[in-house]
Amino acid sequence: MISRNTKFPHLLAPGKIGNLELKNRVVMGPTETLYATSDGEITDKIIDYYVERARGGCGLITVHSAQGATKIDKIDPYPGSIRVDDNMYVPMMAELTEAIHRAGAKCTINISAGGGAQSLGFPYDKGSQGVYSETRVAPGTLPSRFVGAPVRPLTVDEIHTMVDCFGWSCFNAKRAGFDAVTIHAIGGYLISEFLTPWFNNRTDEYGGSLENRYRLLHELIENVQAKCGRDFPIIVRWSVDEFLGEAGRQVEDSKIMAQWMERDGVAALDCEAAVFESVEWMIPSIYQPKATLAYLAKEIKNVVSIPVFAQGRIFDPEVAEEVLASGQADFVSLSRAWIAEPNWVRKIEQGDEEGLRRCINCNYCIGKRVFAQMPLRCTFNPIAGRESRFPKGNVGKADVKKNVAIIGAGPAGLEAAYIAAQRGHNVDIYEKSGRLCGGQLAAASSSPCKDILQHIPDFFSVQLDRMPNVTVHLNSPITAENAAAVKADTVLICTGAEPLLPGIPGIEKAVVANDVLLHRAEVKGHVVICGGGQVGVETALELIERGCSVSIIDMLPDVILKEELMTRIVMMKKLGAANARILCNKKICRITDEGVETEPVDGGEKEFVKADAVIAAFGTKPVNRLAALFEDRAEVMVIGDAKAPDTITAAIHDGFFAALDI
Repeated sequence: MISRNTKFPHLLAPGKIGNLELKNRVVMGPTETLYATSDGEITDKIIDYYVERARGGCGLITVHSAQGATKIDKIDPYPGSIRVDDNMYVPMMAELTEAIHRAGAKCTINISAGGGAQSLGFPYDKGSQGVYSETRVAPGTLPSRFVGAPVRPLTVDEIHTMVDCFGWSCFNAKRAGFDAVTIHAIGGYLISEFLTPWFNNRTDEYGGSLENRYRLLHELIENVQAKCGRDFPIIVRWSVDEFLGEAGRQVEDSKIMAQWMERDGVAALDCEAAVFESVEWMIPSIYQPKATLAYLAKEIKNVVSIPVFAQGRIFDPEVAEEVLASGQADFVSLSRAWIAEPNWVRKIEQGDEEGLRRCINCNYCIGKRVFAQMPLRCTFNPIAGRESRFPKGNVGKADVKKNVAIIGAGPAGLEAAYIAAQRGHNVDIYEKSGRLCGGQLAAASSSPCKDILQHIPDFFSVQLDRMPNVTVHLNSPITAENAAAVKADTVLICTGAEPLLPGIPGIEKAVVANDVLLHRAEVKGHVVICGGGQVGVETALELIERGCSVSIIDMLPDVILKEELMTRIVMMKKLGAANARILCNKKICRITDEGVETEPVDGGEKEFVKADAVIAAFGTKPVNRLAALFEDRAEVMVIGDAKAPDTITAAIHDGFFAALDI
């Protein structure tokens, strides 16, 4: 029997959108998955992905972007996105809606007229890549600064045809069993391009004034109502503020549009933000406040009487409850939180907030996967996107029960222990420090904005404590002297990495970045950071907060090149605002008590950069010396950073698949 959690009365209260009754106020926002067929048809993979979230208690699931007018906008916004603009797509859509309903949730689908100037994919005509290209369509002649591809303006006849196609696509969705449709009017895609002067420089009835720029959306709403009935709920997902200043659409104009949409019969407004040129606000990063866009929902709620959705870093139930309780919104829309934790509502209902696998906001799912035209994955939840292989999260039982020793309680070791224990093995974890994730992740999570990374050890601490076949040994370093006491059939070496200190003259004068982040070493004044990777730049930002000025030196053409897009944009803006000096294409010649001598990587004049302190952030090297102690008496696997220094994502996924192999 599920008990309702009285700590979240607003979050778990029933709600209503038009005539659609919902069991709670939690919406799963749309996130592209790239799980569709090459022709845009729903797959079992998509169905299984959404069904897991429906089982997890979601009130309303928004199926991700579905293309509704592909004969007008002939370029797929992403390669392999869903299509709904033909009868042939209805049967698999019906399979999806029936499965979601059986699992206890209601569903809408985010229908798009196309990507317009911002399309990131290729023509729907397969095999055209490298043969010919389609010119992107747009409201006017203004291209996307983000995509940089040429555009042509849609004719009035094309707009009318697109409106009709869109209406039939929504009818297909209704016929397939969706409880509502969501109009995709956000982010600088085609519909939203008509709404903003950033893209729309037309001089006819579809451009110029605010009312003319709204005309397309008005006609889309009318057409959907004509084909689906006025009682069929329409939700509009749109950008309230494009964060482009006067060059884009701002909050006051959006308030007027919100009232027009209510007048036109829209049932609810899903309040988002930004276009691709301000993408860091569309998909907020770890450096932005929690519930960072909720105030935009409140601005709209103040001028309409229909429900509004808030979103933007609302990962935690405590934050979601506060957004609703304070009257900022009627519903909360979570996207990344559902990727990480498919049982988000169910665990809250059961009072198990501590058992949530909370999103760590690394943006790997979108910034590193979808934007790279790769299927959706999650750093913290390796099963995301693999639900068909692991239904209900079931990883199966091993054929032979084994004793497994895991040396090192970092992300790789903890995930391996969690999965190995579920598969029936007896697991002992040996950690030399007094805490879980006491190595690289401890340093990475030390800054206030990055304490969200503590969700990793917090989750595993709770889950492993509930497993009778797992024993965690803290303050238990394994050495040559005591290794023989470890009795195991399989040993996983998860000892991570240590700072790399190259043989540069004077390297002993540098302070290691991790020591600064962990407050084991204090620096003041002007600080030179040797290394512009993630650790180096995070150290720079931390020192800026502490009142230091910084210079960053790196051999590459730029800094944090491996960071995902949205986070990198915010980090670079913070460096710029602090007037941080960035010296790229430079190598370090020597370090002295007065600073650092550098020279260009391709030769040239040397430069001496004065500093009150020098920090070494050259990266890391694997620590796997213990493997040799077990190779003659157990199966040994070296995983995570101990195998090759990489990301938290790589470590967790390494642990997951290693445990499956035991």
